[in-house]
Amino acid sequence: MVYMAFTLLISKGLVQKQDSMTSDDNPAVAVVIAARNEEQNLPGLLADLLDQDYQGNLDIYIADDRSTDSTGSILEHFSKKNRHVHSIRISTLSEQMTPKKNALTECLKKTTAEIILSTDADCRVGPAWVSSAVSQMDGDVGILVGYSQVEASGFFAKYQALDFIAVMVANAGMMAQGYAWSGSGQNLAYRRSAFTAIGGFNPVAHKVSGDDVYLVQTIPAKTGLKARFNFDKAHFVRTLPTNSIKAFLNQRIRWSSNSRGLEKSNPLFLGFLLSAFLTNLLLLISSLIGLLGTAFWFSVSIKFLSEGLVLVLGARKFGYWSILIQYPLWFVIQPIYITYVGLMGLRGKFSWKP
Repeated sequence: MVYMAFTLLISKGLVQKQDSMTSDDNPAVAVVIAARNEEQNLPGLLADLLDQDYQGNLDIYIADDRSTDSTGSILEHFSKKNRHVHSIRISTLSEQMTPKKNALTECLKKTTAEIILSTDADCRVGPAWVSSAVSQMDGDVGILVGYSQVEASGFFAKYQALDFIAVMVANAGMMAQGYAWSGSGQNLAYRRSAFTAIGGFNPVAHKVSGDDVYLVQTIPAKTGLKARFNFDKAHFVRTLPTNSIKAFLNQRIRWSSNSRGLEKSNPLFLGFLLSAFLTNLLLLISSLIGLLGTAFWFSVSIKFLSEGLVLVLGARKFGYWSILIQYPLWFVIQPIYITYVGLMGLRGKFSWKP
């Protein structure tokens, strides 16, 4: 019942009308990206960024973080041809900060732009990605979370896409009501002054993951500025799926590990995660020991309808109708998947780029 209440609250945020915001200002903007061994992906992303329709000053800062492939030469090529592309070479590990946070921090040191946009090196963006973000960043908005979706061309990719969509839609529904839960580093915009006010990444310098969650939660909490979700389709980002079940689970476990410490920073978000985990755990246990009575099937039905409602309302906002065909399978797998990922996340059992 608690979990169902959360799904209804998310649904409420997805149907309520959003305040329209359009800003005519064209402040200086910096796009900051951390890249490590991204030779396959960088040319496409750089082409997208150089094709932006933004009328103000736009600079692109990419940190080549100890790459061993041709990432460095690709960045050198683009920076020589385009004065707005800046390559930053990181040769050694930082002793003060984990790799991605250090790479982004080094990028930020090179710019004085007030509006910062961030994405990942394996993403693709549309020509209005920057201008859409800036139009939503009025004086009260400290951080803007954008929608990103896995490119789904096969069965496993579509499953990943729906799973990621569920995360995106939950964040969008809650943020529309003023609750800053989470976001993805694939599509973030924030004020440099707000980033400075919270001490940058220094308070979480030792954490391998979670730079995006930290920014989304901390900027509103510490500065009084708002977190906002950008529903504009021109701001959507596309990202690649993982190439194996092992890589997929490792990624989700890494995300799950960010729940540690939420009892202090965001107890409501922790309550949602805990209710989702316990709901799936109890359904799994009940099915394994044969408690398949009326209460079990009633719970399954309520969960199926409430989660389905969230995803359908999200499809109205974000247009992923074709991926919903995966919902029955995704729903059946959830009790096993959520239980495993949740437990492994609490133990910190994941790997990432060193």
